[in-house]
Amino acid sequence: MKTRQAMSDELGLAIIMPAHNEAQMVKNTIHSLPAIVDLVIFINDGSTDSTQILAEEAFIETERIELTNCNNNKSFVIINQKNLGVGSAVFSGMEFLLNLEKADLLNSKFSQREKWIIIIMDADGQMNPGEINKLISPIKNKSIDHVKGKRIGLKGMPKSRKIGSFLLTILMRFASGYNKINDPQCGYRAIDFEMIKKWDFKNKWNGFGYTNWWLLESGRRGFKLDEVEIESIYNESKSKLKIHVFLPKVSILIFKKLWKRGVDWYVLGRGGTNYLTRFMMSFLWFTSIFSIVTFLVTSYHFGTLFYSILGLTLCKFIDNHEIEKRSKLNFSPLIN
Repeated sequence: MKTRQAMSDELGLAIIMPAHNEAQMVKNTIHSLPAIVDLVIFINDGSTDSTQILAEEAFIETERIELTNCNNNKSFVIINQKNLGVGSAVFSGMEFLLNLEKADLLNSKFSQREKWIIIIMDADGQMNPGEINKLISPIKNKSIDHVKGKRIGLKGMPKSRKIGSFLLTILMRFASGYNKINDPQCGYRAIDFEMIKKWDFKNKWNGFGYTNWWLLESGRRGFKLDEVEIESIYNESKSKLKIHVFLPKVSILIFKKLWKRGVDWYVLGRGGTNYLTRFMMSFLWFTSIFSIVTFLVTSYHFGTLFYSILGLTLCKFIDNHEIEKRSKLNFSPLIN
């Protein structure tokens, strides 16, 4: 287990840990946290079991101090909210951190920390804390806004989730603005606090699928993403994900966000897309969609189908070029 001496004193680490009915694994998860973590923000998302009590016990057993009484850099805070979903819990943790910063409490409680990185880690024991340094490394060493895990060794993953993950990966590569993304369902992430300060919290996604929503929104806005390989852990805890409900719901979300990014980048030209690219992309996209509708509704003429396939292929080529161009900018071109 790494000590604080293994890291720069200027770098602060905070974990946002959402939990709903995780009594089975929560103590093991908290006990496994390394000493390099300064602050754990534990979000009890309306648990009806002993999750909160066990979490409090684990924090005391690991010698973490409640934030209001903090006199060292191993602290925690427990936030209780009604059951709104894992996405809501994560955003509650982010907004709590922002409020700490606005009240100058981050500086007063952790005076040596100048830069903060936020880790999103579930309480179910399926994310290995030993890989935190791997997650934060691209933010420390490169101009990266956030990093997500890419799980390897999916042997224990249920078959339905493997199929769902494969389909969502394909859709997300088209829609998100991250055309090389893998494993979009992985919630183990590291985020530069500066990115959170720029985030628009007016619109949120509360439940399962928030990882997709976050990637779709951050890709549209031009935040830079990196991926690192992490261990996949599947324990005895039962998944709360209902794939037959989740997959159609998130597929609709992806479709809507694809159109949103397309309109922002290529119709409105937000973020600096040049006029020629905007014209070509808009022309090819809308005529291809019109050709598909014509093929289905009227003639079934295969020439229109061929044009649609060719047009959408060219759209993807142009989009990949625009994504690559934006990834090389030293700022996020579209914040809201």
